[in-house]
Amino acid sequence: MGRRHTVVMPLFDGVQSLGFSGPADVFSAANASDRATADRFRYEVLTSSLDGAPVRTSSGLTVMPDCAIADVTDVGTVILPGADGIPVIDRETTGALGALVKCAQRVTSVGTGTFGLAETGILDSRRAATHWEFSDELARRHPDIHVDSRDTVVRDGHITTAGGGASGIDLALSLVEEDLGREVSQLVSRSLVTYVSKPGGQAQFAELRARDAQSPALRDVQHLIRSHPGGELSLRALSGHAGLSQRQFTRLFRSQVGMSAREYVERVRVASASRMLTERVRSPEEIAREAGFGTEATMRKSFLRVLQVSPLEYRKRFS
Repeated sequence: MGRRHTVVMPLFDGVQSLGFSGPADVFSAANASDRATADRFRYEVLTSSLDGAPVRTSSGLTVMPDCAIADVTDVGTVILPGADGIPVIDRETTGALGALVKCAQRVTSVGTGTFGLAETGILDSRRAATHWEFSDELARRHPDIHVDSRDTVVRDGHITTAGGGASGIDLALSLVEEDLGREVSQLVSRSLVTYVSKPGGQAQFAELRARDAQSPALRDVQHLIRSHPGGELSLRALSGHAGLSQRQFTRLFRSQVGMSAREYVERVRVASASRMLTERVRSPEEIAREAGFGTEATMRKSFLRVLQVSPLEYRKRFS
């Protein structure tokens, strides 16, 4: 009869439908591929809820699950979708979910579904991703988790977490590649008109993730940097603006903002250049000068370091 791999998707009220429908379509397309047929390999997708009752998605759709979570006996892969925000999952569902993931060969989540996995304790001391807007909150609630806010899909052992609703497709494609090879994954991605993997990860969506300083003098420096990214923003100039020595300024800025002044300036300049790349029909050389990089080569290095994507690729994707 060949190999059957069961993919279980626990659902709850408020679940984001794309987080489970996207991966389901990927597995369906994989089942239809010649390679899967030749290998007699088939995904069986099961949706479940705590008691098997219907759930209402965040978009207002009502979904009738295949079964209750406790009724699942064969668990190949668990995919826990997220919600539009941080999901509210009751203690009983969390307990059932914890029992489910302990039996699974692979455990995954999509977007803020990572918060649900975190409640089971399975992510402790592991790297994990969630939607970039909620990365800081995940780290605050679960300090034992090494939160990666940059990558779209993060794998740590048998656990894989994906950054946002649409990244569930990326996640499913990576699982298909693991099971059936890159050729099948590429065939599926072409049939769904998507990338096997997208350049840039999540970092490209989070322009500037930094705290506001507690000190009024440092907040004034931050405002200066954001208002005039193309200006003279050397350590000497910034510390002078704050009325501090360079050594004192460097220490206070890092402790209050969470990064060095140089890193902050670079991220502000990348954010400024990224907006100009998508909003203005100007050459990269002009944008690099206006954003404070000086040269296109310097801008490219900063984009690759901060966003993991080149300026031209950024313009191509977001213009």
